[in-house]
This record gives sequence, C-alpha cells and structure tokens, in this order.
Amino acid sequence: MKFLASLLIFPVILGMCSFNKEPNKSSEITTKTTITPENKPFAIVQLFTSQGCSSCPSADLLLEKVEKEYEGKNVFVLSYHVDYWNRLGWKDVFSKKEFSDLQYSYSSKFGSSSVYTPQAIVNGGVHFVGSSEAKMNSYLSKYLGMDSENTLEISELKKMDNQIEFNYKVEGNVAGKNLKIALAIEKKETNVKRGENSGRKLSSVNIVVEQIEISLNKTSGSGIIKIPELVENGDSLTLIGFIQSQNFDITAAAQEKI
Repeated sequence: MKFLASLLIFPVILGMCSFNKEPNKSSEITTKTTITPENKPFAIVQLFTSQGCSSCPSADLLLEKVEKEYEGKNVFVLSYHVDYWNRLGWKDVFSKKEFSDLQYSYSSKFGSSSVYTPQAIVNGGVHFVGSSEAKMNSYLSKYLGMDSENTLEISELKKMDNQIEFNYKVEGNVAGKNLKIALAIEKKETNVKRGENSGRKLSSVNIVVEQIEISLNKTSGSGIIKIPELVENGDSLTLIGFIQSQNFDITAAAQEKI
C-alpha cells in the first residue's frame, strides 16, 4: 500500500467539471431506462487508483472480479484515477486532479489529512485497502443486507456527438443530497512504459472520465454530460448515477450501458 508522505492541499470539489470536445463522431441516439427499486439493497464501490502505483494493479483486478461475480446483484463499481503519482515518471492518462480532490474530501470525512492508493470506498461509508478481497466481500455483504433510502430512475438516454442527455427521477427524502452522474469507459488496457509499473499492461474497468453533480432542488429533471476527448471510437461507455448526502453517504445508485 502506498501512502502519500507529505500533505497535499487541494480545494474540496463538490462537483466535477465538464470538458468540451469538438464533435468527431456521427450522431447516435439511444433510449434506455434503469431503475433502482425502492428500498432494494445496493452497493457502490469507488476505487481510487493510479497506473503509477505498483500496489494498484491487484486492486484493479479485484474490482473487475467484483463486477463479474456480483453481476445482477445491484453492485456498481467505479475507478477514479488520481494524479498525485504522475510525478514518478508515468502520467496516468485517466488521472484528474478533481478525482484527487474528491479523495481528499473523503479523507476529511474519515478523519485523516492524507490519502493512499489503492483505496476502496463502499457506499461512501467505509474505506479500506482496495486489494483486500476479504474486506471487500465483507462490506458488500453488509450493504447488500440493508434497505436503500432512495429510489433512482435514469431514463431517456440520448447519445449525440460529444454528449449524453438523460432524464432522472428520485423518490424518498432528498434533503441535503445531490445526484452524481459518472461517465465511465467499461474496460481499457494500457501499456505502461515508465514509472513503478514500467513494462506492464494494466487493465481497468468502469474508468470514470467525467463526473457531474446535480442539485436535487426538485426530484426529477434532465441533465447533460460531456464525452471528453480521451474517449476513443470503439470505447464502450456506461453511465452510473448515485445519490449522495453532504456527508458523502450514498443512498441509491443506478447504471445503464450506453
């Protein structure tokens, strides 16, 4: 496990930026609907990882294993690539400062002033070393035995050029909560040429490339998320939405492949 030795000070980011991209794809339109039934248990795993960290590939593989073994069981996984390991000689193409900022926000919640990789967080409530299969399964079992507080419906997905439009509907108490929408590449392999993982081909699943936040002033509406330039033709994309409180507890989630 890698610990960041010195304190890096980042501003707390409550929402992720959207990046513009010049249209280079033909327009596509798809219409889909996904629903998390009311009170149905769920679990969402957020893995903070980096291609520049030698301890991270085992956690990346475990996340992929979780995705396969828990398929159809209302378990969602997301990979957030942080940027603070880029100084070691390899710049992680998926890394963003916003994701490092997000990890520091979680760190404050858990009473720490430092961060580490690989770090896994389940439902925004617990964290552990992301390569620990025993803890992963234990926490997934815990949350899959608990009723959810909200219902989330994502519908009318439309992919057009460099953006995805969608509608959403939330049921249950939304006081102090926001809707987060993450756009992710389903799976990608990268040949790492420098740094701690030099010479290795690394694989990641559900790599977050963009994330936005929507204030739940009303329980239904629409939104748009941009497709960033690093997404290539042929990349399979997925949209994962989740409801999160100001204390970072996650109370519902839904996913739809695009």
